[in-house]
Amino acid sequence: IGKLKMDLYILENISIILITSVVILLLFNKLKLPSMIGLFLTGIILGQFIDSTSIITNISELGVIFLLFIIGLEFSIEKFSAIKRYAVLGGILQVVLTTILVTLILFIGKAPLNQSIFMGFLVCFSSTAIVMKILQKKRLAHSIQGRVTLGILIFQDLAVILVILLTPVLGGQSIDLSTLPTTLLKLVGFVIIIAVSAKWIVPIALNEAAKTKNRDLFMLLILFICLGTTFATSSLGISPELGAFLAGLIISNTEFSHQALGYVQPFQDVFMSIFLISIGLMINVSYFINNILLIIALAAIVLVIKFVATFLTGVILKLPIKTTVAISVLLSQIGEFSFILAEDGMKYGLISGELFTTFLTVTIITMSATPLLEKITPRLVGIFKKIPYFQVDEELKTIQPAEIEENELEDHVIIVGFGVNGRNLSSACETYNIPYVIVDFNPQVVEKNKALGLPIIYGNGYDESVLKELRIKSAKCIVISMPSYDSTIKAVDSARRLNPDIHIIVRTRFLKNVDEVYEAGADEVIPEEYETSIIMFTRVMDYYDKDIDEINSTIESLRSDAYDTFRHVSSDDITTSLSNRVTDLNMESVQITRKQKISDIDFNRFNLTVTSVIRNNKTFTEIDARFNLKIDDLVIFTGTSENISSFLRYFHVTNEI
Repeated sequence: IGKLKMDLYILENISIILITSVVILLLFNKLKLPSMIGLFLTGIILGQFIDSTSIITNISELGVIFLLFIIGLEFSIEKFSAIKRYAVLGGILQVVLTTILVTLILFIGKAPLNQSIFMGFLVCFSSTAIVMKILQKKRLAHSIQGRVTLGILIFQDLAVILVILLTPVLGGQSIDLSTLPTTLLKLVGFVIIIAVSAKWIVPIALNEAAKTKNRDLFMLLILFICLGTTFATSSLGISPELGAFLAGLIISNTEFSHQALGYVQPFQDVFMSIFLISIGLMINVSYFINNILLIIALAAIVLVIKFVATFLTGVILKLPIKTTVAISVLLSQIGEFSFILAEDGMKYGLISGELFTTFLTVTIITMSATPLLEKITPRLVGIFKKIPYFQVDEELKTIQPAEIEENELEDHVIIVGFGVNGRNLSSACETYNIPYVIVDFNPQVVEKNKALGLPIIYGNGYDESVLKELRIKSAKCIVISMPSYDSTIKAVDSARRLNPDIHIIVRTRFLKNVDEVYEAGADEVIPEEYETSIIMFTRVMDYYDKDIDEINSTIESLRSDAYDTFRHVSSDDITTSLSNRVTDLNMESVQITRKQKISDIDFNRFNLTVTSVIRNNKTFTEIDARFNLKIDDLVIFTGTSENISSFLRYFHVTNEI
């Protein structure tokens, strides 16, 4: 009974959270306000009604883990290496300058030096979750701005380890050096395990899981890699965010990264929303109201200090003014990891309980302000460009061509499914210099063709993250040829939602599915069942030396109105249906083996009608009983299936005699 009550309590809280967030986000959407602030507000409101928030807070941490995991999946070592100078040196400058500025201000204000330094550490860290969420939404994660920002954030995560070690020292305690060798040994072992896993273990495991084509197996393996690596780093005292990033980085070097992204993205979206709500839950509303002027003033000071420190970093690195201002705004808030550091500070007497509450409230205000400040970034850039010193754009002088983002594919063809149809289509695209990309769910096919230099990736063709990787928004056409009908419908729906203007061509097996595929959003549907019969019809007519224009005219007629004439015809009856379309009866032919007249063959006895005689390359249509037949003539006739069968048995017997 107790367990049931606890389960109901959790369900009640989750239900209240969901409905409250839905109502608030609908309101914010109508007012065109950032949804991130709406989620903060949801947490603030719910904090007045929910007594215990520990469960929600624990669950919410998964949001940051999945976010960093996805960042690792999308991370490119090659692109990062091109800007490593900006990331590493920028990270050092940003952390050091922020810490120095905060320390000086507090020390001048008569605060003890150790507390001033510790507060400088708390303020210097930014929110990876908030910043990367904004970059993802703005699709700037792969830009110069996004990569430099991510580099600085990664450096901050590494710097957290050093700050954790220094916190006891600032609190007046000595460091226990006896544990240092053991810690270093653990770190070395962990690095070796990560390297071996990235090189051999993870790629092999993912390949074996992908071969099974079992979605659940593959997804669970991805989640294990993510959460297992995060747990391992946390056990070593390294931030879980960095562990999640490393897990994503390991998978990013495999051909399965795009599909892994598709599986994890829904988890990240859900838990990230809960994370933002959980931050709002931390605010003490009564304390905020009673000290509102002080809190807003302190938040403004923090935003200015962090903006100035990051801006100076950009100036020293000679980044373009546009990039410098954008990064300065994005990194101007205090990060969520500072909450944990602040709790350690209380334990060692570096901050009081009241100061902790103030710091927590100021941190959340700076987080809430970031989306609003990001919107006015273009105006800030315009202001700085009016200053003579910043009028010269240094971008081309400081960033090498290799560091600039490569042009994305445009007007290309996306080939979903690399069977016979896909291979033929890719060959045609190569012949006519049409840009194309391929996706297939068979890891062996992907591995083989990637080795041949083809632009192919592993993944489900209906997964939005995979389609985005294929640059569907700038594609001109997508050709879907998947074995599963359900997957085909999902792929059509996803493609149409992501790019309403794209031309969608679908190969489906059966005529009965044509209407449903059109309704899903396809522009052209080619039923394999019927097209096979069309080819057979073409071969037969060609054998009979029918005029090519006549054949094409008949085929065009058969294909008109989306094969409507044969929509309810089974595959066994396709050939019969073709005959019916031409003559309203079944059509057949016999080859003449001796000279004779039409009247010598008992067509009338079996109630058959002769329609034409084909001789060499000539067709005779005006035929009567006296028409003279020659050897190798083909006589085309129509009738019911029963009469034709009876006649053919009779004809072959008499012809042999």
